[in-house]
Amino acid sequence: MSTPKKNTTKSTKEAKATKSDKSVKAAPKAAVKAPAKKTATKKVAEKAAPKAAPKAAPVKKTVAKTTVKKVSPKATKKELKEVVFNVYSPDSKSVEVAGEFNNWTPAKMKKGEQGVWSIKQKLAAGTYQYKFVFDGSWEIDQANPDRVPDGQGGENSVKNV
Repeated sequence: MSTPKKNTTKSTKEAKATKSDKSVKAAPKAAVKAPAKKTATKKVAEKAAPKAAPKAAPVKKTVAKTTVKKVSPKATKKELKEVVFNVYSPDSKSVEVAGEFNNWTPAKMKKGEQGVWSIKQKLAAGTYQYKFVFDGSWEIDQANPDRVPDGQGGENSVKNV
């Protein structure tokens, strides 16, 4: 009989011997189990020492593409200029200014000394149409000669920044 191999499968010679020789089948079970113990020991050793990892394919470095979102240009704080709107109206109870710079929403002005109402607005460079609102009545700035038609038969005052 040949020496047993480390694995539990029979070699080709043992397989032939098994078919032709009945004595191989009558072999004691202890002789057959011995190789199984070696195999078990080998499996425990494999678990203790893991196999080396296969070599990984070379990693391709990819450059992340950044997308730049185009935004409509808005004025930054440095580009904004402080513009003062003044109007003399000592008898008015409230005065507001409305124009393209605030979407025609009237903004309250403060009454100063001697009946002069004023407000400071930060505006980007450009041309803006506006009107004053005296106690609810929309009027042009009488002190400013720059005017354009308002599209309703009247005029708007114009401020160049």
